[in-house]
Amino acid sequence: MIPIRGATGVDFVGVSTSCDPAGSLASVNEPITGMPRMFDYNESFQFAVAALKRERRYRVFADLERKAGQFPHALWNSPNGTRNVVVWCSNDYLGMGQHPKVIEGDVYRPRASMGAGAGGTRNISGTNRALVQLEAELADLHGKEAALVFTSGYVSNQTGIATIARLLPNCLILSDALNHNSMIEGVRAAGCARQIWRHNDLEHLEQLLSRASAPGRPKLIVFESVYSMDGDVRSTRSDLRPRRAL
Repeated sequence: MIPIRGATGVDFVGVSTSCDPAGSLASVNEPITGMPRMFDYNESFQFAVAALKRERRYRVFADLERKAGQFPHALWNSPNGTRNVVVWCSNDYLGMGQHPKVIEGDVYRPRASMGAGAGGTRNISGTNRALVQLEAELADLHGKEAALVFTSGYVSNQTGIATIARLLPNCLILSDALNHNSMIEGVRAAGCARQIWRHNDLEHLEQLLSRASAPGRPKLIVFESVYSMDGDVRSTRSDLRPRRAL
């Protein structure tokens, strides 16, 4: 099980895979002796990214640092260095995000130097420099290659679950009965086959997994580590130990 932490501190997705008793992940590329070959999740996601690039739909957002008081000028932190640019695609049409009344006395230094508000979506007006730095810090904290900040924990759960499930062919989602509504909405939006397992009942989860189709079918096991409505805790790393190829 791979827990992925959302912005609210809720672990929202567990991708079923083989793991040892200590919780370290076994490579999906190394089939266990006597077991059917598992679905290769890494290969599937790599294929999806390659398809985006091949179709010229893969986007790299401009890392922009707006200059408070110099609207519409900004610094573009490009791969080739930093240079001055003019941002004509911001939705901060009148530059009010940089108005002295908005930023004066603000103890949050980036806002005082870059102004308030996002200024538009990343697709259109670039990525806010402060967010780029925050995501780099979060990725380093969790030992990951990269991180992505959403507008809320609800949106991260809803969007993350649906997006991941849609990328996996014929995906089966198994969801805890007491998952947060944001996670339920993500499961619904995925449009995949789904099954609900009784809250924290690992035996029931095992039963559903045993009835599932071929071991090579991709699955998402969706659960929380701390359930916000009831306050109970599930130690996923130590308790969930699949004894078969999932």
